Amino acid sequence: MGAMPAGLRAICFDLDGLLVDTEGYYFEAHRAVFAEHGVHLELESYARRWIIRGTHWADEVRVHGIDADPQVLAEEAKRRFRAMVEAELRLMPFAREILEAAAARFGTALVTNTPRREVELILDRVRIRPFLHHLVCREDYANAKPAPDGYLAAASRLGVPPAACLALEDSPRGVRAAVAAGMPVVAVVNALTRFEPPVGALRVLTSLAELDFDRIASEF
Repeated sequence: MGAMPAGLRAICFDLDGLLVDTEGYYFEAHRAVFAEHGVHLELESYARRWIIRGTHWADEVRVHGIDADPQVLAEEAKRRFRAMVEAELRLMPFAREILEAAAARFGTALVTNTPRREVELILDRVRIRPFLHHLVCREDYANAKPAPDGYLAAASRLGVPPAACLALEDSPRGVRAAVAAGMPVVAVVNALTRFEPPVGALRVLTSLAELDFDRIASEF
């Protein structure tokens, strides 16, 4: 990839798996729902199909031959997920420090495929809302990641061109979305997104602790 354009003005954050340690909860919620219908869901298979590829409940219900309404199963998984979040939720390592540093120097936006109801529950639980100047949730744009819609919406709300934003993502789908929006992106992989290296990221890190805003800003 060529040199980045001048002027880093905003940071766009993914949510699940980047800022908050929720991916394991999503897996457990999905695993429990599938188990009730006699299907054993393995972690790597889940990571590749649900997180990395981005499958849908209707497709998975059909593939596994489950005789149930996909929407009903999805709602049950959401209920289980919300219960786990309400019981306990942790930030990813160094997330608060990165958010504080970003909010003090740049415009910030959350860009997530997660619906607003879950987003607000999560943000209230870990108390990071003050560091995010804009929230771009699933209801706020037409097409989910890996489409660029969410990141384009965020750039519009921030009032800056996508090329002046830095996206922080944990999944290949998210990286593709940012790249498609014309936004430089740094990938921070975790235990569930490490199975497939992201393509198109400026850097691939294993922790937010490795992120250096001064170094990145100097390259814009």
